[in-house]
Amino acid sequence: MSRQQPAAAPRSRSVIALRFLAALTLALALFGAGPALAKDVTPSRKVTTNVVVRSKPSTASAPLGRLLPGQTLPETASLPYWYEVKLADGTVGYVSKIWTEEVEEQVTPSAAGEPRFRLYAIDVGTGLALFVTGTDFALLYDAGSNDDLGRGTSNRVLAFLHKVRPDLRRIDHVILSHPHRDHVELMPDIIDSYEVGNVWDSGRVNPICGYRLFLQEIVAHPGISYHNALDSDQQPDPFPAQTCYGTPYPAGPIAPVRGARITSDPIPLGTDATMTILHADGTRLPSPNQNSVVVRLDLGGRHILLMGDAEAGGRADPSEPPKPGSIESDLLICCAAALKADLLVAGHHGSRTSSRAAFVAAVGAHDFIVSSGPTRYATVTLPDQVIIDEFSAMGTVWRTDINDAQCAQADKIGPDHDGRPGGCDNIEADIDAAGNETVHYLRLTD
Repeated sequence: MSRQQPAAAPRSRSVIALRFLAALTLALALFGAGPALAKDVTPSRKVTTNVVVRSKPSTASAPLGRLLPGQTLPETASLPYWYEVKLADGTVGYVSKIWTEEVEEQVTPSAAGEPRFRLYAIDVGTGLALFVTGTDFALLYDAGSNDDLGRGTSNRVLAFLHKVRPDLRRIDHVILSHPHRDHVELMPDIIDSYEVGNVWDSGRVNPICGYRLFLQEIVAHPGISYHNALDSDQQPDPFPAQTCYGTPYPAGPIAPVRGARITSDPIPLGTDATMTILHADGTRLPSPNQNSVVVRLDLGGRHILLMGDAEAGGRADPSEPPKPGSIESDLLICCAAALKADLLVAGHHGSRTSSRAAFVAAVGAHDFIVSSGPTRYATVTLPDQVIIDEFSAMGTVWRTDINDAQCAQADKIGPDHDGRPGGCDNIEADIDAAGNETVHYLRLTD
């Protein structure tokens, strides 16, 4: 006769619960049910092209896409040898831990509450476009490019504005720093697409098509108040006869009705926000760069300095003093205290023609935006490394050219896979109600 084993004593519920919690904790640690704090995943520094995003945590699985250097994807789980990530369309994918690393997730404005003010440096390739908003105003400073020249529905600045502000109907202030193609070429579409309150322009004529059409759009919209730096008895130079985008135009002046002349008085933008034009010259100088409209924005206690292509003289080491008569020299002489800023948008795309050490020290910024691209200026591709090094020694540098090579064939804001830079490395600077400033990259698709 077999002996019956004694019945096991019943376990207490508390012991069972403790063992279950221990097992669950171990499972979470081993299999990464999700990071305790939200994280993003980005390619490690050794990646030069891209990291393949796969459908399963295996190199044998089908690719779903690619993650470029500088780009991030939200991490949803950490597995042995793989990160689980979520793509923009909600699809779950996997990237190898060998080629990626975790970074703290950049908190989006929707998660943190709407900031009071935002500045966007729009990636237009080789050029400059800055869009600034508050709760009760919108401002655009420049919109041009030397290589990203799409017009109409292909205009990348328009595409960006439609993405970040689909509700936008009015731009209160449009500022053109100077009439070079890499600052004005994309502007005419903006004037035609939005209700514009004020336009600020040096008045110095450069007879290129982008500037001609910019002025013609202002004339065509008589509700715009146009301001320049010319005296009331000064008339702008006439344009020659020229053909622009297949349309012939006659010779003659294009003169919008002028409002108040530009002065150095602060200009109200909205609640707790003003702009001050520190330099504007409408006379015919050897280079339109010398006419650059330099603006300081005062936004809720923070200050942002927009330099356009303002220069310090010819190409030189930053240790050299600004050349007498240059914009940087004149600003140091007239109003050094007014230059103080938290964020500096570098003059002339980070060129050695600008950003002398004495000037940058007077500004005292801790964040530096450099908008540049691959098209050469004469024989030079900007920015110059010595200027990047100068800024890096003082704070954080944010650049729109990080992914130019990969961006040419990427999904991005505006036309995708167009063989051109632009649309990938946008930059956003936010100022919250407490006056805190944060800057991050904003990589979007339409």
